[in-house]
Amino acid sequence: MLRLLVALAVTVALGLLSRLRPIGWSLYDKSLGDVLYAVAAYLALALLLYRRPRALVAGLALGLCLAVEAFQATGIPAHYEHLLAVRWLLGTTFAWHDVACYVVGVVAVTAVDGLLLRPRPPRRDEGG
Repeated sequence: MLRLLVALAVTVALGLLSRLRPIGWSLYDKSLGDVLYAVAAYLALALLLYRRPRALVAGLALGLCLAVEAFQATGIPAHYEHLLAVRWLLGTTFAWHDVACYVVGVVAVTAVDGLLLRPRPPRRDEGG
């Protein structure tokens, strides 16, 4: 669980850095933040649903990100873009690019989760 918490903290820090310190390269300035948004959603859900399968956590994380993106399409967040929490947590405008970044983020973090964060212990019937 500690690995997930550290990974979430690092993810949030990197996401904030990519937004607060742009360097003029869109993969860093825009795409990285969107990928990390999905990674953070996955990690937060993995902490809450620690013993649940990674596939379930991944589906919920992607669904949450897509729901936020669909909500942006309503125009409601854009109306409240003057609120810092709306701009930083929800975003204000729908973009297919964001959807693609969310898929990349969830797929990547699911793989990392299985390899490094919450690897399954070997089963007793497996040799070793």
